[in-house]
Amino acid sequence: MAEEQFPDFHVSTPSVYLDQWVWIRLARAANGSPREESDLDVLAAVRRASAAGIVFPLSLTHYFETSKITDPRQRFDLARVMASVSRYRTLRSRQVLIRHQVLHAMHECFGRPTFRPRRPQVLGTGVMWAATGEHGAFALYGRVGNVDVDTVPELRSWLGHVNQYAEFQMLAGPRDEEIADLRSRYGYQPEAALQATHSRLEWEELYSQILADEPISRQELRVRIQAREMAHEHFNLLIELLTEYRLDLHRAIGLDPAKPRSGRQRMVRFADRIPSVRIAVDLKTELFRNPTRAWKMSALHDIDALSEALPYCHVVVPDADMADLLSRSKAGQRSGTRIVKRLQALPAELTALRERF
Repeated sequence: MAEEQFPDFHVSTPSVYLDQWVWIRLARAANGSPREESDLDVLAAVRRASAAGIVFPLSLTHYFETSKITDPRQRFDLARVMASVSRYRTLRSRQVLIRHQVLHAMHECFGRPTFRPRRPQVLGTGVMWAATGEHGAFALYGRVGNVDVDTVPELRSWLGHVNQYAEFQMLAGPRDEEIADLRSRYGYQPEAALQATHSRLEWEELYSQILADEPISRQELRVRIQAREMAHEHFNLLIELLTEYRLDLHRAIGLDPAKPRSGRQRMVRFADRIPSVRIAVDLKTELFRNPTRAWKMSALHDIDALSEALPYCHVVVPDADMADLLSRSKAGQRSGTRIVKRLQALPAELTALRERF
C-alpha cells in the first residue's frame, strides 16, 4: 500500500531549518574554532545561501534552548551567528500553525469547515511571531499618538535599528549582572518555562513506567500515544474547533457507545492527517519502544521543533538520533521534506535547493 502523503504546507520561499546543535557548530566556526574543518565550508555555504534568499527560520525552541546556556559570552556568540543568517525570520507560533492543521484535517475527514481553510502566513519576523503568532515590533508614539516614521526616513532607520537591537537582546538573553534588576523591576522568571517543560517530561516518564508493567504491540502503542498526544497537547484546541463548527466528534468518527473501539479507525486517520501531530506521535512511539532509554528535556525540545518545521521547511537538519527516528517513520518522505543526516552534506543540499527555486 502506498504511503499516504501529508498535504503540502511548505512555504513558498526556500527554507532550511537548522537544529540547535548546527547553530552551535556554526558559531564555533565563526569564532575560528570549528569542531571540524569542514564546518568552515558549511558556514560559508550557509551565509551564501542566506544572502541569496534562502530562509533559515528560527523557532521558539531556539530561543528557549539558547536561554539555558549559562555563559553570556557563548549566548552572545551564538545569537550573533543566528541573527546574521536567519535575519530574525521565525516560524509562526505552534498554536496558530496547528490550529490550521486541525481545521484542514476536519475539512478532509468530516467535511467541516465546508471550505478548505485558508493557510496562515508561516514565516514572520521576531520572537513575538514565534511565541504568539503576531508581530511585536516597537512603534514610535508622540503627543498625538502613533508617529508615521515612513514620512521621516531618519526615524524609520532609527526605529529599524531599535527593533534589531531588541530582537538580538531577546535572542542573546541578559548578562549576569542584569538579572537581579530584571527580576525586581520586570518580573523576569525564566524558570517558569522550565517548570512547564518539566511537567511535560513527567507526563512522558509516567507512561514509560506504565509500559514497563504492561507491554503492548507496536501498533497498539502508537494508537495510545496518539490518544495521549491529542488529549494532553491539543485537547483545548480540539474542543474549541469542534464547538465552533458544531461538530459532534463521536458521531463524526462513528462511535457506538456499546462498542468502544468502533470509532478508533476514523479517529486515528483524523489525527494522522494533522502533520505536526503525526510527526510527534511517530517520534514518541520510537522512543517509547526502547524501554532502556530515559526521557530527557532535549528530546521533547527536538520533537517540538521538528514537528513544527518538517511540514513547512524544504530542508531540515536534525541531530543524528532524531534523523534516524525520522527515517524509520518516513516523516521526510511523507512531508516531501529533505532530511540532512550529515552536516557536511548541507552545502550540496543548499545548492540543489537554490536550483529548484
